[in-house]
Amino acid sequence: TEVLNNLHKEIGKTQVVKSLESLASRGELTEKAYGKQKIYFLNQDKVPSLDEAEMKRLEDTISSETRQLTVLREEARAVERELGTLQSSLTTQQARERVAELDGLLERGKEKLARLKVACKDIQPDDKARIMKEHDTLTREWRRRKRMCMDVINAILEGDGCTKTKKDLLEEMGVDTDESANATLPS
Repeated sequence: TEVLNNLHKEIGKTQVVKSLESLASRGELTEKAYGKQKIYFLNQDKVPSLDEAEMKRLEDTISSETRQLTVLREEARAVERELGTLQSSLTTQQARERVAELDGLLERGKEKLARLKVACKDIQPDDKARIMKEHDTLTREWRRRKRMCMDVINAILEGDGCTKTKKDLLEEMGVDTDESANATLPS
């Protein structure tokens, strides 16, 4: 079957079997039968034997070629890694565009910082302390009210007969959470 498959079924099975049996009967192939299966291999008596020097030369050649193959594979891997690095990096034009974009962003940031510095000079230390204290008070109140609201929502959800999800209940009650409003508590 293997011989037939290797011939890509260009020759019929019957012809392949007859050819193998004919070669075996002439002594060019050796036939071994294992149950219904037959294995054919080249008759080793017909193969010229190599002397020790020739065998040693062939082994040395194989060893040398194997080392060279290993070196070439390593070089190929290194080239592939370098190619991957080059393909993932920006082109010169892309890098120039990115630098220009970042320069513009930096310039806008510098302008904003300059405006804020000018505005900060107008704030007196007493006003700044008062504003910071008011900010802390309002932040604490925000946290307290949020905690109270969520406690009430959780109590409703834990009560008997409530089959809604927290999200559905908040939506029905018209409660906006910090997450839905994209708001974050200051730290």
